[in-house]
This record gives sequence, C-alpha cells and structure tokens, in this order.
Amino acid sequence: MLFLLLATIASAGNALTMKFAGSRSDNAWALLLFNYLAATVLSVLSAMRSGLAIGEVAGRVWILGLVTGVLFITTFALLQFNVRVNGAIVSCSLTRMGAVIPMLFSIVLFGEYPTLAGAGGIVLAVMATVLLSIPAKHDPQENIPESSHRKLLIPMMLAGGIADTMPKVFETIGDPTHEGAFILMTFATAFAVCLAMLLHAHERPTSVDIACGAMLGTFNFFSTDLMVRALMELPAYVVYTGYSMGVVLLTYAVNALVMHEKLTPRDHAAIALVLLALALINLPG
Repeated sequence: MLFLLLATIASAGNALTMKFAGSRSDNAWALLLFNYLAATVLSVLSAMRSGLAIGEVAGRVWILGLVTGVLFITTFALLQFNVRVNGAIVSCSLTRMGAVIPMLFSIVLFGEYPTLAGAGGIVLAVMATVLLSIPAKHDPQENIPESSHRKLLIPMMLAGGIADTMPKVFETIGDPTHEGAFILMTFATAFAVCLAMLLHAHERPTSVDIACGAMLGTFNFFSTDLMVRALMELPAYVVYTGYSMGVVLLTYAVNALVMHEKLTPRDHAAIALVLLALALINLPG
C-alpha cells in the first residue's frame, strides 16, 4: 500500500507542476522533451544501481517498453489536437474517463474480480470522475466540431487507457527483475519521439522548459516506478482506482489549500464520493 500512496503523491506533483508550467511555457514539445530526458536519466541510474544486465533482458520487455513509450506520446498528441478542434472540456473529460479502461482490462483479461464493496467503489469512482471533469458551465463555442473530428476522441481515450494498462501487462508477462529495463525503454522511446518532434518544429527550449521539464520527469519516473511496484503487491483494480482517484483528491486539496482556488458545491460532493470510493475499494474481501 505504501508504493501506491507514494505513486499517487508523485503523480499529483506531476499534475501540479504541469499546471504551473502550462501558464509559463508555450512550447509543449520542449517541456515534454526535458520531462522524458530527466526520467530517462533517472531510469539509467536506477538500472545501474540495481545491477541490471542489459544482455539478459528478454526481448518482450523491450517491446513492451517501446509500445508504452509510443502510447505516452500518442495520447499527448491526440489530446493536443482534440483540445484544438473539440474543445478542452470534452477532451479532458474523455481523457480522465480513460482511467476506467485499466480497471476493465484487469477484470476481463487478468481475472482480478473486485468484491461487491470494491465494485461499488469503482462505480462511485466513475461518478466522481464525471463530476470533477465536467464543469457546471460550458465554455461558449461558436463553431461546432465536425463529426469526423469527434471520432478522434475515441482513440485518444483508448490510447491513454491502454498506456495506463501496460504496467499491468508487464507485471503479467514480463520478468519483475527487469522492471528497470521496461521503465528505461518507455521513457527513452518517449524522449526520442519528443526530440524528433522538437527538431521538426525548429523551436528552441527556454529555461522554464528545462527547469519544469526536469521536475516533471522526476515526478514521472517515480510515479511510474512506484506504480509498477504497487501492481506487484495489490490487485490491479485497487491500484488503478486508488491511483486515479487519489491523484484527483490530492490535486484538488493542494489547489484549495495552497493555491486558494474556490471549489464549487459539486466539487465538494465529488471529493466526498472519492473518499467513499477509496474506502469501499480497500475494504478486505
């Protein structure tokens, strides 16, 4: 349970750093480049510390890492496009709803069935996600997105959900002793794609991109590493639900207490659902 708690804290730190950086940098690819550079460096150091023998790593571990890295970047690229053509409200709501996909995969593919209380917790978690994702007032938009653009919301949600499922796939078919290689390949692949995109765009990173990117990469590495460790100790539906809802809860708490953002009554209701969902999910079977 400790690994799940620490992974949640790291991911919340990632979200808050992204929010801070978003208001100070317009170069998303540069920000992501240094994010994945920092995460790759930490992955190399972690692998060296654990005495990872590269030659002994099975090919499927490298392939899983490669696929996960591509999914990371694909999700981001689709999110960028959807925000531009479909609006931020719909796009971000669908991205958050993608967190349900790993839970479904863990039940359907891996046979990890929750208890009755756990199932009730998952339902409440979905309700809380919907409440937190969709604001009370929709932003006015003059142009209605074309139906062809709306179709791209589905692959965005699927890519994000499948990316979140990959650590569980590794835990199932990979070698736990080669966790460092899986994480290293994931971040190295994402870094390579970001570097190619930045060079293609001919944009130069700023000091804000470098500093915030490095901080994001640190949180990113530890949230991924700790989630893999948590999946080795707990059922996937517990990890994914607790992780997703815990991040939302921590992010909202910091925003309210530190950044003094006002919460609506619906926000308070959603957070109450989060607490109840987490309590139900973690009840012993």
